[in-house]
Amino acid sequence: MGEHPAVADLKPERSPSLRVQERFVSIQGEGSLVGVRSSFVRVSGCNLRCVWCDTPRTSWAPEGERASLDALVDWCGAPGQPRHVVLTGGEPLLFPACAELSARLRAAGHHLTIETAGSLWCEGVEADLMSISPKLSHSTPWARAAAEGKPSLAQRHEDARLDLEVLARLMAAAPWQLKFVVRTASDEALLADLAEIDALVDALAVPPALRDRVLLMPEGRDLNALSSGYARVDAVTRERHSPYRLGLRLHIHLYGDTPGT
Repeated sequence: MGEHPAVADLKPERSPSLRVQERFVSIQGEGSLVGVRSSFVRVSGCNLRCVWCDTPRTSWAPEGERASLDALVDWCGAPGQPRHVVLTGGEPLLFPACAELSARLRAAGHHLTIETAGSLWCEGVEADLMSISPKLSHSTPWARAAAEGKPSLAQRHEDARLDLEVLARLMAAAPWQLKFVVRTASDEALLADLAEIDALVDALAVPPALRDRVLLMPEGRDLNALSSGYARVDAVTRERHSPYRLGLRLHIHLYGDTPGT
């Protein structure tokens, strides 16, 4: 088979550098650490092509400059920088250098969150929080790929988006949370997504006492979409006595859908 086009121009390298699309200080807007001021390092390059990707400059049209691990560690540890660091993407676990970076950041005293789709394992990676966002079937870009004359791109995404063995390894490697983007345009769409999530959580044998680590984040990139999405998730999960949590996107409430936030 030919090389996946997602990484054709971003081959993982074992040199001590990464292609970084942006780095910035902001609050963590999602998950269990929402509201915590953090340094974000956004790696460019992804093995998936989600139809609603909110960081297309790391996936559909990747961009960025190479940065040495030394420079990234120094930047995260500069005076005034937060103790919390978020390594995100793109897909950081696509790149073996992230394992070394994770170890160095934690050795320097940082609390490290790794944000990943959970479809790839990176040997030696460390984290204080493994923030995993498995992609549901509605993420597959069937229509876009067909319109662009690249149907195989959508099939590769579909084939790669879930790997139960990898998910289990990541969840065993560090404290974890599962964040799912769910559709909220209708009850029917949300219920279909919840059925997929239930099946996956059951397959991963997540015990009932830990199912509040599963977060449901409404699809949307503006306040109107998010507000209506929160209301639908609340109503539907309340009616079905769901153990899952509503996942906020606080950074969008504060800054809008803006790079560097």
